[in-house]
Amino acid sequence: MKTPSLVSLAIFCALAAPLVQAQPLADAPPAPSIASKIEEQGAMRYLKVSDLRAVRRDGLLRVQAEISNSSSSTQQLYYRFKWLDADGFTAWDEEPWKPQVIYGAQKQVISVVAPTFKATDFRLILQSPSNSGFDQPQQNSSPTY
Repeated sequence: MKTPSLVSLAIFCALAAPLVQAQPLADAPPAPSIASKIEEQGAMRYLKVSDLRAVRRDGLLRVQAEISNSSSSTQQLYYRFKWLDADGFTAWDEEPWKPQVIYGAQKQVISVVAPTFKATDFRLILQSPSNSGFDQPQQNSSPTY
């Protein structure tokens, strides 16, 4: 029996390469952006969600959000989660607002566990009364004429 030479093996590989194509991986859906999971009630100037992670562990959805304060002063934040099922419907009753103080130029981590096994998705709803993002006109003590 004759063994193939390296030259004939190289020619075979060169001719067969176009026929043997790597199968593309199934297109995975793109990871959702942080913005798609956040609902801000009013524009927020100083507070923002700088990191957001979610994982299913022991059958329950666990969420961790990092909130950053870009101001040098303390900011008050109120938040709650809306838990959604696989079809996008609400999977749990509306939660009460939870207060969170975020000190100047600091970050604060919020960690929660879904209250039901039905929750497969969520929205983090945020509001900050002193951080509306709208510039207030300055009040003059005396009118200008």
